[in-house]
Amino acid sequence: MKGFIVSSIVLVTVFIFGSCLGPKKSLEEENVLIALSNIQRSLENNVSYEQFIELLSQTKVKIDILKSNSKNSPCFMGAVDKCYAYYATAGKAWKQKLTTTDEARKQDMDLTLSVLQSRAALSIQMAHNCYKN
Repeated sequence: MKGFIVSSIVLVTVFIFGSCLGPKKSLEEENVLIALSNIQRSLENNVSYEQFIELLSQTKVKIDILKSNSKNSPCFMGAVDKCYAYYATAGKAWKQKLTTTDEARKQDMDLTLSVLQSRAALSIQMAHNCYKN
């Protein structure tokens, strides 16, 4: 009888503490956050356009793998989708900057890139915040 009571107390304790911890990031979610953060760091370290596009492509594969899981957090996926969209749009602006000869247009694209990079960084933080209690 004592063994039953002890094991019941242990099970209840584990259940209570386990439920207080809240949901954890999956490996796929962690991989996506790492990939998005790598893009951000690369932009801060003056990555080339070609390297940026390659990082973006690799990240898209990781996002697609994550989306194949039906148990994704809507909060997390919303932030990830926004972040990826900001980077994809930044890629288009960067390409436009590289192909134009108009200096005013280049300045516009620089501003656009800066704003999109900032919004992407905020989206990464939002994704992290989805798992904070």
